Amino acid sequence: MLSLTIAGGIFLLDYKIKEHIDSTRLQGSKEEVLGGRLLLRNCHNKDKILGKVKIGRENCQELAAAGMGCVAGEYWHQLLPGGNKLSRAGLAMILGGGMSNYTDRRNKGYVTDYVSLNVKNKEIRKIVFNLSDVCIAAGTILWAAGNLFSYRKK
Repeated sequence: MLSLTIAGGIFLLDYKIKEHIDSTRLQGSKEEVLGGRLLLRNCHNKDKILGKVKIGRENCQELAAAGMGCVAGEYWHQLLPGGNKLSRAGLAMILGGGMSNYTDRRNKGYVTDYVSLNVKNKEIRKIVFNLSDVCIAAGTILWAAGNLFSYRKK
């Protein structure tokens, strides 16, 4: 059950980072870190995807709950004989990150995002994300790769 440890670790680590950001940084603040490559921020994301697509607070919570249910179901499926370890690891990353963001939305009404890429392109620089978002994206890639490789073996 290493994969559940991964999910729990992502959840707890991102929770602690968000807690630290919310308690030490003013909302809307920006600070260059890692030699200016990243911007450390405190952005409360109430109902948008990538800072662009507004879907509404209640819709956001419902969509997150439905997505978490689907991921949990697929994770359970991967636990059955013949399940793929790479897919399971990816799903664990999605579960950990997804649960962290979902818990924020349910408890606070927003998700704390805290990192932006400090690039010349203003549209990309406006995108603010958190560790959970990175884990969800990376987990999706691992899950897809695991399914692709397992499909080729059959």
